[in-house]
Amino acid sequence: MLEQILLELALLFALCVGVATTFHRLRLPPIVGFLCAGVIVGPHGVGLVHHEETVRQLAEVGVVVLLFAAGLEMPITQLARLRRVIALGGSLQIGGTVLFGVLLGLAFGSSWQESLFLGCLLSLSSTAAASKMLLDHGEFSAPHGRFVMGIAIAQDLAVVPMILLVPLLGAGHVEGHGSSIGVLPGVGILIATLVAVRLLLPRVVNFVCNTRSRELFVLLLATLCLGMAAVTAKLGMSLALGAFFAGILLADSDHHSLAAAEVEPFKDAFASLFFVSIGMLFDFSILKSTPGTVAAMLVLVIAGKAGLIMLAARMLGQPFWVCLRAGSALAQVGEFSFVLVQAGRGRVLDDSVEGLFVIVAVLSIALTPVFYGVVRTVAAKRRQSDRGVRSGGSRDLEEHAIVVGYGPTGRAVVQGLQALGIPAVVSELNAATVRAEKAKGVPIVLGDATRVSVLRSLGIDRARILVLAVNDGAAARRIAQLAQQVQPSVHVIARTVYIAESDALQRAGAHEVVPQELEASVEILVRVLRRFLVADDEIGRRVREARAVHGGSDRLADLPPTEAARIAEFVPGIGFRVFAVSEGSPVARKSLQEVGVRRRTGCSVVAVRRGDRNLPLVEPETVLEPGDTVVVLGPEERLTDAAAMFAIPAPVPTPN
Repeated sequence: MLEQILLELALLFALCVGVATTFHRLRLPPIVGFLCAGVIVGPHGVGLVHHEETVRQLAEVGVVVLLFAAGLEMPITQLARLRRVIALGGSLQIGGTVLFGVLLGLAFGSSWQESLFLGCLLSLSSTAAASKMLLDHGEFSAPHGRFVMGIAIAQDLAVVPMILLVPLLGAGHVEGHGSSIGVLPGVGILIATLVAVRLLLPRVVNFVCNTRSRELFVLLLATLCLGMAAVTAKLGMSLALGAFFAGILLADSDHHSLAAAEVEPFKDAFASLFFVSIGMLFDFSILKSTPGTVAAMLVLVIAGKAGLIMLAARMLGQPFWVCLRAGSALAQVGEFSFVLVQAGRGRVLDDSVEGLFVIVAVLSIALTPVFYGVVRTVAAKRRQSDRGVRSGGSRDLEEHAIVVGYGPTGRAVVQGLQALGIPAVVSELNAATVRAEKAKGVPIVLGDATRVSVLRSLGIDRARILVLAVNDGAAARRIAQLAQQVQPSVHVIARTVYIAESDALQRAGAHEVVPQELEASVEILVRVLRRFLVADDEIGRRVREARAVHGGSDRLADLPPTEAARIAEFVPGIGFRVFAVSEGSPVARKSLQEVGVRRRTGCSVVAVRRGDRNLPLVEPETVLEPGDTVVVLGPEERLTDAAAMFAIPAPVPTPN
């Protein structure tokens, strides 16, 4: 018996590996692959799994771990940044979809309880599928990407009251599912438990982490997750609800990242089993007997959800193309809908309705990447602005800078230009940002810079510099192309996230591309070499080499000063430099007293590194060898003289 169960589980996991690999190569969400695997091995497929109940019980563990991991990703501080999208946009989308589901269910002859539950199921979208598509296209931080994640968070939060709603909807439907404790007293006990755990948890976590034992920390996570799940189950609620709250309690702690890393492998393994178990519910006979109903439901779900999400985005002032792409990204049924199906099985949903819903849900997730790709292509060709550009002072500007995007990069550029009195104008798509910054006196207008009319209104024909500080790679390429067509003399500087996107931007017309990935690598390289007291000229060569190899440029920005160089903050005029002793230099193989660095330049050698060690003592008798690295401290204006003593003298030209 046990051997047979283990063999079936091994086969299921092996199938998951193969299916996930195949779907990854097809650039489709692995969730769809897991669902298809369940369809294949389920009772309506080849019937490979004979212990379905055992698989479903293990899948329940997957739901618990999945919601625990979801709770870990929802700290209160993160929710606050997207509070407007979460509160208003999420309420509009979820409320509208629930109403849509109620009307749909009643039209098909379902009871009001079943229709309301169906509306809850349809209101949730697949966060995993949407986030994967955004990451694959580099659009996670784009305007529509931020809106999508705000709505996804709202939906994930809505799972909690929906799970609480299940026992109420099914109270008269099935007996024995609730507990002897009433709903309201149960909620009170749960709140008291959460408060108690919230007060005790930080001390317990710190105590366990101070032991530096990974095993104890994993055991603590298991205790917290399963313990809270057991509490909510005892109160007549869902196992998953307690796990979700457990994750929330840890989300704001200092050990959140460590907890997420430890949970990740368990979440992936058990969650895949959960989706396989859902796929096992897929009944081909329903699809075969009612293909018209399935097709109609699928079209209604995808079109209805996309339309409601677009409406919610539009009511929040988002441009048309943001609304369109957000709607296409969230038009499917989500993974947490399957969690609700599990919670409502035998309580609210009829078996026939559940089977039809599972088929529609699986097909909606499978079609989402195709739908999103088509909409993305159309949006790239016909992007529309929500409102016309408000005319400002850009008509009077000459030789100015145009900055597209007012995120951290755009803000820093504009503030620097304003501090130096250089004229600039900003184009931004976020209406709330434009209103707030315009009130502060920032020269900012609302508009979509991918349109020629907007670029002309910004004075592109009179501008000297165009800075592209947007997160949407496709939009940046489009703007660069238009700028070169309208005003070829304007110099385009673009920011991109990944090095791989640099070539495409340069082909589109950008003269300089600054990859964040490259600049972070250069900064880390400089800091590492500083710690090894590598000479500044050698660091400069390494930085130029890194940029030439990865960025296609041999430019060299000023190297950041070391921490020791900040002595100038306390002693004005004093500088700090690192030099390498070159073979043939005036100081090579001579003592400090003999060459007189301090006497001739006013600078002092305060440290010498030879090979992989520092000399324990630097004194007048110390002899400098070629290859040594020296640390020199002295007046800023004399450091150049000191540098000449450690370099090879330039040859003196012989007179003719």
